[in-house]
Amino acid sequence: MPVALDLSSTAHCRSATGVQRVTRQLHAALAETGPVPAAVIWDCYAKRWRTPDARELALLSPAAAENPGASRSEIWTLGQKLRGWLRLGHEPDWERFHGAALLAPEIFSAEVFPNYASLRAKLGGPAAALFYDAVALRFPALTPPGNVARVENYLRELASFDGVAAISEASRADLLEQWSRLQVTKTPPVVAIPLGVSPPATPVPPPRADNDRLGAMILSVGSIEGRKNHLALLEAAETLWREGRHFRLILAGLPRPETAATALRLAAALQSAGRPLQMAGPVSDRRLEELYARCRFTVYPSLYEGYGLPVAESLLRSRPCVCGTGGALAEVAPGGGCLVVPEPSSAHLAAALRSLLDDDTLHMRLCAEAARRQFPSWADYARQLASWMATLPCRQRT
Repeated sequence: MPVALDLSSTAHCRSATGVQRVTRQLHAALAETGPVPAAVIWDCYAKRWRTPDARELALLSPAAAENPGASRSEIWTLGQKLRGWLRLGHEPDWERFHGAALLAPEIFSAEVFPNYASLRAKLGGPAAALFYDAVALRFPALTPPGNVARVENYLRELASFDGVAAISEASRADLLEQWSRLQVTKTPPVVAIPLGVSPPATPVPPPRADNDRLGAMILSVGSIEGRKNHLALLEAAETLWREGRHFRLILAGLPRPETAATALRLAAALQSAGRPLQMAGPVSDRRLEELYARCRFTVYPSLYEGYGLPVAESLLRSRPCVCGTGGALAEVAPGGGCLVVPEPSSAHLAAALRSLLDDDTLHMRLCAEAARRQFPSWADYARQLASWMATLPCRQRT
């Protein structure tokens, strides 16, 4: 069954956040494992669906992560706007994709959603969406203002699809729970299909048993936002620095001051005090691989995750990870390689970091466990997703 992917947002976004990483890898993997997918774009200037132009296709490639942007905002060039106003650009070959399934792998916008009806009519096949998490509803105080109402509307909109693929069992349970709370009764089937994980491009050197703790690097990968809990991590690091331990902490991820202002202020204060803290910002995949190769271990202090890709990516690179069990982290962490804290408070994180800095035996045991971990590839994920979509009946649309 051919698949048409709505990639309207990613095609205009330079960031490499979790959703963008998923959509780019999925787009590439579907092209390799099944019928070539057609990426479709809702052109908000032309007010119609069309195929991507060359610039948009470049942003849909996993290679776009080699030059990540410092903003999550969608950017339309003047040329793209003009072509839209003039209604230029190629329309998909709708005849060729008769019977194709629609897949919405992004968190679609309120503007895009009403236009799915016309797209589904052109395709004729079932329509499915990915679901990531309901963190905005679980932690409204850590969510940008206005997002809570939008997420509630988004969950109602998801109920109009023929099926929803959650990225974990925790994500699936979240969706069903929120639908019940919102009294959404006519719902489609929801399955949990765990995400694929990118292996290292080249073999990662094993950490040395005699790792020099004076120069040890601790790496944390992920957007710096409230629910990622960097404040507790920074407080834990400061506790250890005050104890006289020598290590470097690198935070790699896009800062979001609207929810992480307190953590960012503390980070600036620690840097001003001379603490070995590096705010790397959004980094390329190549740079990220270098950081994984150099670090002693990673830490992912997030309160709650729909999946937790940085944990799995760390383990695939034989690097232990300190993490909690919120949401899908309770699914990813078991199996070896993780030092799990009962809750990611500053005290618990400090104790875990102290253990992995001081105890070489523990560190090497977790490294060996991590080296044995296996996760689905993006090709595995694409095949499972496509197979499930092929079983979906088209529900009667109202």
